[in-house]
Amino acid sequence: MKRLIIVLMAIMALGLVVVGCDNDAAATGTDLDVDSDSDVDTDTDVDTDTDVDTDTDIYIADGIAAGGYHTCALLDSGGVKCWGLNEDGQLGNGISGVDEHETTPVDVSGLSSGVQAIAAGNDHTCALLTSGGMKCWGDNWTGQLGDGTTADKTTPVDVSGLSSGVQAIAAGYFHTCALLDSGGVKCWGSNGAGQLGDGTDDSSSTPVDVSGLSSDVQAIAAGDAHTCALLDSGGMMCWGNNSSGQLGDGTTGDSYTPVDVSGLTSGVQAISAGNYHTCAVLTSGDVKCWGWNVYGQLGDGTTVDKTTPVDVSGLSSGVQDIAAGNGHTCALLTSGGMKCWGYNGAGQLGDGTTADKNTPVDVSGLTSGVQAIAAGGDFFGGHTCALLDSGGMMCWGYNGYGQLGDGTTADSTIPVDVSGF
Repeated sequence: MKRLIIVLMAIMALGLVVVGCDNDAAATGTDLDVDSDSDVDTDTDVDTDTDVDTDTDIYIADGIAAGGYHTCALLDSGGVKCWGLNEDGQLGNGISGVDEHETTPVDVSGLSSGVQAIAAGNDHTCALLTSGGMKCWGDNWTGQLGDGTTADKTTPVDVSGLSSGVQAIAAGYFHTCALLDSGGVKCWGSNGAGQLGDGTDDSSSTPVDVSGLSSDVQAIAAGDAHTCALLDSGGMMCWGNNSSGQLGDGTTGDSYTPVDVSGLTSGVQAISAGNYHTCAVLTSGDVKCWGWNVYGQLGDGTTVDKTTPVDVSGLSSGVQDIAAGNGHTCALLTSGGMKCWGYNGAGQLGDGTTADKNTPVDVSGLTSGVQAIAAGGDFFGGHTCALLDSGGMMCWGYNGYGQLGDGTTADSTIPVDVSGF
């Protein structure tokens, strides 16, 4: 997988387009033991003792995260389960291998409780603990686990120096970031395009400070090789790779430190970073996107890249959250419904087709009842997931490694239930 990624990165560096999808964001195992013990004593001395023991696991999700080819759920118990590709140990269940994958959810080792948020990168995963500490696992090629090494880990390890004081996390392709209680931001991992924001292009296996952002940040998002921050002022800044204009500053030049997103100095309430595009939800409920647009993932009715934010067609109000994948984007409406747009080669838009869309379309069967969304995928396919008000989960799109969690490896162009939820 890593060799393939290196080749693909080299191809992209030559200016060629690689087709695909990718990256950006709980619950409890309840054992229902029905023990029916009926002692019937009749005059005819017939004693009927019936013991019925039914052990059924029903999980209630409280959060979701979609990686390159894997998906994770935060349970309402504070535990974590993951499924899909496990080549680098990104499922956290103690095993890894080229042929390793799980088509239904498995427990993350050592994290049966005490987790408040999760984030999935391409081949690594991280958890924010209720203590304010952080743990990560999976691919660690460029130090994205933050434990001071570059060795992959099949079970969670502590992020160096972050045993407390973290309030939010974000995972990119090969890098990871944390928003601190102080409002500052730290990042670690790959830094070839300046995505760590420390003014250099040196990768780091331990957290480094993002230049100029020691306070006043309220949310963060990580894409393939760029990172963005939502400020307390409602403004937005981004840094890192800018080959398609994904930093939103009107240029295509990389930046090793944060730069303002053009026109968004206030009024932003939610952000998401895809592989090479970025989106923001405004306090008005309007959505704007910018960057790579070859599949229509900006939703403006074109397939032309944009270096500054543009309006998403038909979404001038009524949106509460956004999720950006590799080549597709989805919006969570205030009605609880969902719309998606962009690349649809594996059905990740959920509209029952595999035709790309450059404006938003409804996700089949999800016109209400959704409380959170996640968009994942890598170069060869994308998938999308929704957390329902009921605590259930549904996923759709590419399923080559079981990342939809329905017990199969068959793609789906409409939402399917994740097993056990």
